[in-house]
Amino acid sequence: MDIQWGESAKENFDKVINNLPQFHRTIAKQLVKDRAEELAQRRGSSAVENKDLVVAFFKEVPPAFKDMMKRLFQHLNIDYSEYVKDEEIDAAPSGKG
Repeated sequence: MDIQWGESAKENFDKVINNLPQFHRTIAKQLVKDRAEELAQRRGSSAVENKDLVVAFFKEVPPAFKDMMKRLFQHLNIDYSEYVKDEEIDAAPSGKG
């Protein structure tokens, strides 16, 4: 299935990636893109939505950077709490799974 990106999800993806430290961008861009598309596919959707994007970032970011991601989402006016709870973020292991 060819996965597309919803306009809002793509805009938010680009905003977040462009605000990450330069040395994290390349790997984060690929890992989060792959994970978001996987999540959309699991939902049976042909398009990545903001929920997929937010969950993907928190699943792929190392634990030491999860608070930074929360602050970055807040700074960019992306309400991550609409899609994932703080307890889920803190409990979720990073990486594939």
